[in-house]
Amino acid sequence: MSDNVGPFFDSLADGYTETIERCFPRYREMPGALVDYLPTGRTFGSVLDPGCGTGNLSVAIHDAFPQASMRVVDLSQDSLDVCRLRLETCDGLVCDRDDFGSIEYSKGSFDLVVSSIAIHHLGSLARQALFRRIHEWLTDDGVLCFADQCTGATPDLNARHMENWKQLSANAGSSPAEWEMWMQHQAECDHHDTLTDQIDWLKDAGFTVVDCPWRFLLWSVIQARK
Repeated sequence: MSDNVGPFFDSLADGYTETIERCFPRYREMPGALVDYLPTGRTFGSVLDPGCGTGNLSVAIHDAFPQASMRVVDLSQDSLDVCRLRLETCDGLVCDRDDFGSIEYSKGSFDLVVSSIAIHHLGSLARQALFRRIHEWLTDDGVLCFADQCTGATPDLNARHMENWKQLSANAGSSPAEWEMWMQHQAECDHHDTLTDQIDWLKDAGFTVVDCPWRFLLWSVIQARK
């Protein structure tokens, strides 16, 4: 993962949610869809959130499964501190400042692994390796569900995604300078692969059920079950 990722999100920690809502249209729908499409009737006792940021998804998971222990991981200490405060009612909370591209846990450590707009900070090979490790970390009926950015299947489709994203962000109040800030971060730190490639990689990692229950422009919610 790029060395610039942690400092970039340190700089946004205090106003992250407001910034991302201007820059990423329909952002709030993603964690809602991620939680809503988790297997019906399941309870999860242990949850991992790699790339937790300031905790928007972590809080949604804690609200849905208040008895679950949670382990959250992020490179940005400032973001991690905000996440810790927001999860102060979570028993068994563990906060790790670490690069989730290189973390290791024991086999069967978690019932559920979730992540939001973070995994794209890994390149293609590192992401495939992470999918394989997550498969090992999950219990026999464990679930991985993450929201992330995916490039369009063709250059023209991706160009339309970017044009529509820029216009919608401007309509939401994002300034040209703020847009350029995100584009610079994307150029320096982001690695986008297609949705179909990631589905294939998850199946190659051993997941038996993989689906995309929600998608808008570049953003997708992807669920994989063992």
